[in-house]
Amino acid sequence: MQVYICGGFNGNECLFTAEVYNTESNQWTVIAPMRSRRSGIGVIAYGEHVYAVGGFDGANRLRSAEAYSPVANTWRTIPTMFNPRSNFGIEVVDDLLFVVGGFNGFTTTFNVECYDEKTDEWYDAHDMSIYRSALSCCVVPGLANVGEYAARRDNFTGLALRDEVKYSASTSTLPV
Repeated sequence: MQVYICGGFNGNECLFTAEVYNTESNQWTVIAPMRSRRSGIGVIAYGEHVYAVGGFDGANRLRSAEAYSPVANTWRTIPTMFNPRSNFGIEVVDDLLFVVGGFNGFTTTFNVECYDEKTDEWYDAHDMSIYRSALSCCVVPGLANVGEYAARRDNFTGLALRDEVKYSASTSTLPV
């Protein structure tokens, strides 16, 4: 099993460095640096990639996101989120990467959006009813975690409601 550490703040500046910890060998390895400095970012392993999303670069909250390939040891840019944010929750539900709440540089937010790896697009999701920053997310298998579909921003009027939705947790297939 591996643990990825991406970005952060060293007391002087926001970092773009990344490392991986191998639990079997008990060793840390420096991997390719991200394309952007990011503190307060969301990082999650899903499918064959590690995603680094949003954050703060020392001057601005970020909309940008990138995906790391452990096989190639490279980062690639993915489409930007609709809203800049740091200190948000991140989780994968039904093969969609959800970013929840956070801080946009001016205020704590309540909006939610999700990324579909298959279409390489971000979608609006139903906003939370309360503003939240510096939060954590988790998925409980079999529990109705989310009540509405996500919708493409240019087709938001077509939002369809679901009742008793039971999303499934997704796992990563990253090499060990």
